[in-house]
Amino acid sequence: EYIAFPSAKFRDKVKATPEELRKAFEAAKAQYAMPEKQSFQVLVVDQAKFEKTMSVSEAQVRAAYASSMDSFRSPERVKARHILLMTQGKSDAEKKTALTKAQDLLKQVKAGGDFADLAKKNSQDPGSAQNGGELGFIVRGQTVPEFEKFAFSAKPKDISDIVTTEYGYHIIQVLEKEAARVKPLDEVKANIEEQLRKQGVGEKVQAAADQARAALGKAPGSAADVAKQFGLDLIPVSKADAGQAVPGL
Repeated sequence: EYIAFPSAKFRDKVKATPEELRKAFEAAKAQYAMPEKQSFQVLVVDQAKFEKTMSVSEAQVRAAYASSMDSFRSPERVKARHILLMTQGKSDAEKKTALTKAQDLLKQVKAGGDFADLAKKNSQDPGSAQNGGELGFIVRGQTVPEFEKFAFSAKPKDISDIVTTEYGYHIIQVLEKEAARVKPLDEVKANIEEQLRKQGVGEKVQAAADQARAALGKAPGSAADVAKQFGLDLIPVSKADAGQAVPGL
């Protein structure tokens, strides 16, 4: 059995004095601290919105192309494939075996054997073997000198003899060659337009921000009108705590 004394029944009999209230408040003052709150408005210069209104003329594209001709120069390049038998870290006996195998593979290729199939089955270059030995397009200085010497002197479809490099024994076939050239305007037009659009948008965004700030400086209470005038987004924020996220940002 128990006897209960509900505190609510005694509450009206307790009368705290102003002094007691003050002491209790002072002792637990931190519990009643309220953070600073601010109400404000944010003007947002939305870059995506400005991009939709940004246009680039044909004359601007041609002028940019003419003034940046050097950046559109493409060096001579060669598309090649190879079969590699590695010799790095191998003994002389192992190197001799590798050379014998390379010579046999060369005979097969010269006799009309399927280069890609032979590369997949025999090449020890992990980066190209599964692609039939294809290396894609290469430019001067991208490969070792011995490899480069053949690749850039041969004609398309030519097959090398055994080429020895620091990596091992190569059988190389040139697939395509492209002479050094300046890319025509049609080929780079889309990239130029994109660059000019980004540049123009950046300038418009900065100008809009500067103009809006100047206008607000003259009339601080005109945020809505300024936003409309310069095509900005207005975000009102009411009684926000420090660090509180602004909606939409």
